[in-house]
Amino acid sequence: MDVSTTGAVGDSPREQRGTALIVDDELANCRLLSRMLQREGFRTLEALSGEVALELFVDERPDIVFMDVMMPRLSGLETTTRIKQLSGMDFVPVIFLTALSDEESMTSCIAAGGDDFLSKPFSLGVLKSRIRAMERVRDLHRRLAAQKLALAELLEREHEEQALAERVLSYAVGNRNVEVERLALLQRPAALFNGDLVLTQRLPDGGLRILLGDFTGHGLAAAFGALPVADIFHTMTRRGADDARVLAAINRKLHQVLPADRFMAAVLISISATGDTLFWWNGGMPSGWLRTHEALVELSSHALPLGIQAEFPMREQHHRVALSPGDRLLLMSDGLLEALDREGRMFIERGLMELLHGWQPGVSLLPALIEALDRHCEQTEQLDDIALLECPLDAATVPVSNGQLVRGSSGSWRWSLELRDGQIGNPPSLRAALGPLGLLDGLEAQEGALETVFAELYANALEHGVLGLSSRMKRTADGFEQYYRERATRLAEGCRGWVRVEVGFTPVEGGGEVVVSVADSGTGFALDTEHFTAPDAACPWGRGLTLVRGLCESVSIDASGSRVEAHYRW
Repeated sequence: MDVSTTGAVGDSPREQRGTALIVDDELANCRLLSRMLQREGFRTLEALSGEVALELFVDERPDIVFMDVMMPRLSGLETTTRIKQLSGMDFVPVIFLTALSDEESMTSCIAAGGDDFLSKPFSLGVLKSRIRAMERVRDLHRRLAAQKLALAELLEREHEEQALAERVLSYAVGNRNVEVERLALLQRPAALFNGDLVLTQRLPDGGLRILLGDFTGHGLAAAFGALPVADIFHTMTRRGADDARVLAAINRKLHQVLPADRFMAAVLISISATGDTLFWWNGGMPSGWLRTHEALVELSSHALPLGIQAEFPMREQHHRVALSPGDRLLLMSDGLLEALDREGRMFIERGLMELLHGWQPGVSLLPALIEALDRHCEQTEQLDDIALLECPLDAATVPVSNGQLVRGSSGSWRWSLELRDGQIGNPPSLRAALGPLGLLDGLEAQEGALETVFAELYANALEHGVLGLSSRMKRTADGFEQYYRERATRLAEGCRGWVRVEVGFTPVEGGGEVVVSVADSGTGFALDTEHFTAPDAACPWGRGLTLVRGLCESVSIDASGSRVEAHYRW
């Protein structure tokens, strides 16, 4: 191989100034320059061809390169171009050694990536000065590269911390929301932190309250007030405070914590427990829209945003609209109206109003609205957060009953709910039923097991008690399909009966006890043949109740088999 490696003369200066790669097809030239560089404290590498130079560069990563221009096969210009590609973000100075002195040759050297050049023959003094100049440039570049890397690492760490903070904030703000799965919601923040706020909560009588808020600006500063607003909204709504008191409390808190130039535009909606009335208040938000069977009703802004005034005007007018089954509600933030296309035109000017006025009764508008928004934006970066919420105003959104709650001493409570006839096929989950009441606060670690116990006991009461289905139908794969097909048929035909659920909690030392009781109007289980027997691997039924027994401290069944009580302790 056409290569030679030599060290600096003497031990003390070795490695002091790094490694120099000398590339020249004339061995005498290499040796002469090598001796000069060694006297200056360099370790030297010699390559008699461009191909060898590239191999040495990859293996040794020299600190400076001296390159001859005229070489056979791979020229100095092409070798330099490849060296610069290999060096990436690291600055390795390349000094050309050439007998050429015309302007075109020097331009070619610079274009190939050369950083300086020496005309042959050259003196030691000139060589020293060029090396010092290149070392200053190299060292400056390395300091800047190190600072850039440190800054990039700092920014990455900051981004990770902000992402974690955003997840924690989003969970803290939204974890108490209810009916989320029944609402159609689009949220597109313009920054990591979202300045648009969506809150939902049940009133004690079963009504539903919705707040869509839009803080000034976007990002972390815009999301700053979300936590206190969410806490006030959920706490006061669960206690049954009316709209005006909730708005007054939020206004007072925002006026205290936000700077004078910050506020929150908001629209507040309350739907009565009977589902026949909608109450609304709009402070600085774009109009909401109610699509009834007869008309498109505009819920326009009529008040100041929250946080501007020191006191909320309690006598301010609140509006109401009569509802009918099938009506739908649409709320939006101004980020939707002002969404820009590539030519800077806003969405409100390019099809939004046409879509609204073409909205047909009983039909969801959200899919068409999102499709039109995506076509309009065409991946254009937006300047503001976008929030869009559509709510069907029917029996699925307004529950028949929120159950009865009795609170005892020392944190104990008992909640009960009775579902009848057409209601029994769509029971709430424990999260949906107890979460809005705050009863699951502190029980998060037990929530999964409790949901399983509740779901299994309710399913058995409904299927075997009220509907009278037999587990023995599940003996075969076809039987499983037949079982659930028959279940759906009997529910669709309008079964008659009831299922009553009671859930009670009692704190105990170091933990707690939850008692789940489910009773039904059916004829009861055949305890000795079908249910609550020891698990049998050959029987593809009864495993749900076996699971309940495995989770609970005890499971008891009354003599008729129509009431089951499970005790879960931790």
